[in-house]
Amino acid sequence: MVIKMSIRQTSPYSTVKSSTMKASMKKTALIKKVILFAALCVSGISASYAQAIATVSKNQITENEVIQLMVSVDKSADQSKFDPSQLAPDFRSGQVSFGTSRSLVNGDYSVQSQWTVSIAPTKMGTLTIPSMNVAGEQTNPITIRVTKDATAPKSSDVIKVSGELTKDELYEGETAQFNAKIAIFADIRRLKDPNIITPQGAGIEFSPIGESKQYQTVIDGLQATVVEQAFSVSANQAGQLSFDGLAFTGGLVQTDRYGRSTKLIPLNITPKQYQLTVLAKPADFTGTWLPTTDLKLGQQWLVDGKPLTSTTVEAGTAITRQITLMMADVPPEKLPKLDIDYPKSVRMYDEKPVIGKDSQGNSVMTIKQVIIPHTGGTVKLPAVSIQWWNSTTRKSETAKLDSLMLTVTPSTQVNEQKIESQTNAQPKTTIKREVDHGFWPYTTLAFALLWILTAIGWAISRTKVKATNTTANQKTIVIGNGSKALISALKQNNTILAHQILADHNDQWAKQGIDVTDVKELITQLSQQQYARDTSNSSTKQIISDIEKKLSSTSQSSKPISELERL
Repeated sequence: MVIKMSIRQTSPYSTVKSSTMKASMKKTALIKKVILFAALCVSGISASYAQAIATVSKNQITENEVIQLMVSVDKSADQSKFDPSQLAPDFRSGQVSFGTSRSLVNGDYSVQSQWTVSIAPTKMGTLTIPSMNVAGEQTNPITIRVTKDATAPKSSDVIKVSGELTKDELYEGETAQFNAKIAIFADIRRLKDPNIITPQGAGIEFSPIGESKQYQTVIDGLQATVVEQAFSVSANQAGQLSFDGLAFTGGLVQTDRYGRSTKLIPLNITPKQYQLTVLAKPADFTGTWLPTTDLKLGQQWLVDGKPLTSTTVEAGTAITRQITLMMADVPPEKLPKLDIDYPKSVRMYDEKPVIGKDSQGNSVMTIKQVIIPHTGGTVKLPAVSIQWWNSTTRKSETAKLDSLMLTVTPSTQVNEQKIESQTNAQPKTTIKREVDHGFWPYTTLAFALLWILTAIGWAISRTKVKATNTTANQKTIVIGNGSKALISALKQNNTILAHQILADHNDQWAKQGIDVTDVKELITQLSQQQYARDTSNSSTKQIISDIEKKLSSTSQSSKPISELERL
């Protein structure tokens, strides 16, 4: 057996070389690990080192002086990460502004978030802006020294309030008036968060009367802005009550002539106390409780816009009763409602009451009622009375309006309508005409018969035309009477009576071809214009003219018949 063997020779030089390469590789890997570890440590240190810094524009200020506080943090954040309430109670703050900036310098990327807010001290002495939490980081505290400002104005030098109560004694349910006034001796554009606190008191109700008045004036040689507001004062419980007048809170922004410093001067005006004595309703009083210092009732009776001169009127005559109620120290919305029961022999239409104030500030209500008697005989229009309590004399009184006794005679218009209806009810009369044929020969009998038939046909058609003309003329006369009354009522602005006349003639005029719906719409337009602010006489006259044209359409339609008859 032959065994082959191969011998591999190893050089000493190759062994040393291999060992050197392995050591070099291990060293390189170690260096890489060290570099990576250092990089991670540096990045970790830089990530955790996000510093928050707080700075101020001044650290030595006078009272009420406004300075700027700036807070920044070296990372991305949002506005909500800074809460200015941390400055309380030594500082008050304004609105916060926020911004974020990003920069890249020499390959280094950085982010900064910054908050800016105006602050002012609430007291004097050495104050400290505390260390604040901003986006998870803490700011450094800042010491502020605040000294007294001898030049700062007082609140009473800038704002003055006053009030006047018309009477300090009233009954339950009675109303007094409180006239409040505030004068501002500064540019109102420099006021910050102004707040006027209205009068208030337990058991007392205050309601503003109208809109407030604001104007410029001079008081004691100083330019001032004055705001005035009147309030109605009422109480529903008896006793000795008190209430606070006007109060004011806010601030005044003041800047020096060079604009280097700004001050926010607080303005606080405490209200003045007012006393009010409320008397109870008398135990023995019966009826509606209306306490006031003055109450007056008045009335007018009008016909066609003029005073009523005679108590004898025709049925269908429109009589206007105008009642005026005046009450002192009572707001318009609390005026009593007048309920008047009229007899069934009259129709009554009332307009919406007109409520307002007179030159003395008293509440006034005007009621206009249109009364139309439709039955002959004697009619009594009722009296009106209001029981009220005189708070000056402390006695019960009654205001009265007299009744009116009317003698109503039958209406001539009604008689004409009855005559018209009786005339229309009569049967039509056929006029027979005898025709003398003469002494025609019997041989011409056929021609004579044809002539007779022609004559009879002509006579019958002529009779129908006359009867039609007679009926049309009768209808035109009746319509003319009703239309004149309607137009007369419209010219007197009495749209209530106009609607009634239209209702009385509705069926009759509709049968005669008048568009009653259009007439009614025009009367409604005229009624609405009476309550409009910018009513022109030309538009009113145009509407009345349009109504006249529609009412005269029946008489115009009868003209072609007469013209055909003449042809």
